Amino acid sequence: MKWISYLCLLVLCMVLTGCQSDEETTLSGKTGLLVTLTDEENKAYSRTAPSGLEDPVMEKFQLKVVYSGTDKSAYKGSCKESVLLLEGLYDLTATYGDNPVIALDAPYYTGSLAGQEVIKGQMIPISIPCSVANSLLSVIYNKESLNKMYESYYVTVSAGSESVDLDADSGKSAYFRAGSSVKLVFHGRLSGTGKEVVHDIPEQEQFANIPVKTHVKVTLGLDESSVTSGVGISIEKLETETVSISETIPVEYLPKPKLETDDFVNNTLSFAETEKKQAVIRLKLSSALQELKLKFNSADAKFAGLEQGREYLLSNAEDKSVIETALGITLPEIGATECCLDFTSLIPQLMTDRGATVVSTVEVDVKANNRWASEDAAANRVYTLTCNKPEFYLVTNPGNFWCKEFSVDSCDIRTGDVETLSKRIQYQYRKKGDEQWIDCDRLVKFDDYPADKQYQVRAVYREGIETEPIDVELETPQQLPNSGMEEWYYQKVHSSGWVSDNIYSIYPWTNGGDSFWDSNNDFTTRNRGTFAKIYNSFPAMSFVKNAHSGTWAAELRSTGNGRGNTLPSNVLEMNRVAGELFTGTIQVNTGGTDAIPIGDQYTIDKNRGFNVRPTALSFWYKYVPYGSDTYRVLVQLIDVEGNVIIENSYESSDIKNDWTKSVVRLNYENGKSYAKCAKIFICFSSTINTGENMSYQKGSYTIWLDKETNFEPVWYGSILTIDDISLIFDR
Repeated sequence: MKWISYLCLLVLCMVLTGCQSDEETTLSGKTGLLVTLTDEENKAYSRTAPSGLEDPVMEKFQLKVVYSGTDKSAYKGSCKESVLLLEGLYDLTATYGDNPVIALDAPYYTGSLAGQEVIKGQMIPISIPCSVANSLLSVIYNKESLNKMYESYYVTVSAGSESVDLDADSGKSAYFRAGSSVKLVFHGRLSGTGKEVVHDIPEQEQFANIPVKTHVKVTLGLDESSVTSGVGISIEKLETETVSISETIPVEYLPKPKLETDDFVNNTLSFAETEKKQAVIRLKLSSALQELKLKFNSADAKFAGLEQGREYLLSNAEDKSVIETALGITLPEIGATECCLDFTSLIPQLMTDRGATVVSTVEVDVKANNRWASEDAAANRVYTLTCNKPEFYLVTNPGNFWCKEFSVDSCDIRTGDVETLSKRIQYQYRKKGDEQWIDCDRLVKFDDYPADKQYQVRAVYREGIETEPIDVELETPQQLPNSGMEEWYYQKVHSSGWVSDNIYSIYPWTNGGDSFWDSNNDFTTRNRGTFAKIYNSFPAMSFVKNAHSGTWAAELRSTGNGRGNTLPSNVLEMNRVAGELFTGTIQVNTGGTDAIPIGDQYTIDKNRGFNVRPTALSFWYKYVPYGSDTYRVLVQLIDVEGNVIIENSYESSDIKNDWTKSVVRLNYENGKSYAKCAKIFICFSSTINTGENMSYQKGSYTIWLDKETNFEPVWYGSILTIDDISLIFDR
């Protein structure tokens, strides 16, 4: 008979380790032996009996334990997991079978171990190597050749007075005592006539005194050159080989088929729709596959073509085709020795019911070595495939919600196949409160500023499978207060009795109230003491007529504001400053005394709240530089933590005697997220060259304060006039 080597080795392990148990802890402190039987050639030792061990094989081994060097028995009977003995030396013999004169598939095995010491209080592990103790012969029929002449045939194998018949389909072998000689006789019936032909197969050297554990293989065919004799039988091949236990286990002693899997947990495999997941059921066979039964039940509509509860047979070609086509899998072939049911390609096909979980079941039964897996009533042969809704979530950043557009950062796919879902996910949006969803891309842009600011967005894979809606609130465009420079307030902050010593501070707001805008006038008019001459205390910013629109515009002047001295040589470098107009408030540190301030400086608090992000700043201006001077405009958006979100500046030295429009753009990068705005800082400076680098001249200057008011002498430089400041919102 033919056995697949590695499967037989597996069976051997199950057979020869049957004398062991995982209950060794109960033997603690006792005296005796823990017995392991091993294949003489395989040498595979195991302390734990495999779960597949079957009683018919285990009970066939007999164990005899005698006191060493005597015939006195200490134990005799079925192989036990453990043998309790007294302290001493022992000889052990394990046997399997009855060593018949000749029989079909009747192997005989023996193994022995001499002089094994047993120590008091210990369970000593031992191994008894076993081997085949008889011989066997198999006949292989060349059916293609023999069927040309014979309609049926078999061979009788005799050993002494006893014999067995080996027919062409049994797959069995003749077993006989080692050292025996055998005789072979061919019996056949001629095709067409049915006449019986009996032919003594010529004796061969290999048929005489056949050694222990020797397997003789005889291949018979038809010798067409001698067909006229009416027999025509010839030996096509004659070979011998040494066999081990693993190659000679009778088929009826082999364990029933088993179903194993690493992919299912308690026979259940849970997965998300579209997910690619391994789903393999291995058929553990000790001989060739004879039959497979399969039932597939599913609430998934695509499998409606499979009858619920119907048992499909692998041996039925139509059934096999129906299952393979419907499930998109490949079933094993009858006669295969390495088999599995691979449902991996099926898993991505299974779908939920519009997001509701759908359960499918596969019931499997397998037959091999004339036994069904269902013989084990406790075995669970039903495998459950649980298809769940894939989980995915929108990732949004409120910083990507603008005045005219909003966008989704990404879709975070937690379960399901990322590639499949990504290709088919559709984004949708709607006005909050509406029923109808509108398909869109990740970026939604409006032509103008929507009157409705509240929206929702979601991602949809298919009907019933979508994310929870995310609320979106668009920003509302806003302009800066007093952006037309029409509101002004001024006051005299000091008078020494000299016209030229009168000091006015001028502010871009009305009636002394707080304003969005401020200037550095509190610094340039800080010399207000009673003891110092203050010719050069001068408002660096004021308002003028001839505006771009409306009545007034802001005029910024660079000033060489000193410490109340009259001589230009005493104007300190640190006090040469630009005229500045900015959003925020000024903090001036004068220190020292009124007459001699120490550490003069000022800082700007960027504290004007603003919660909309413009894309640009536009303004109208005139510029009269002193020498080759340059003015600057700086724009910064600041988040709630005080970090600059984005900024840009613009500088120019061009003389502009007429009103000219300029735009400072905030260059947002595509694909980059920006934080929400908390504050805005805009600063216009009449010069970038302050301190020792600033150029100025001595002269007089006229400012409108109810009427024209002259300041003389003053030190001033470049003049920047600003009007009609506007924020642009293109996103």
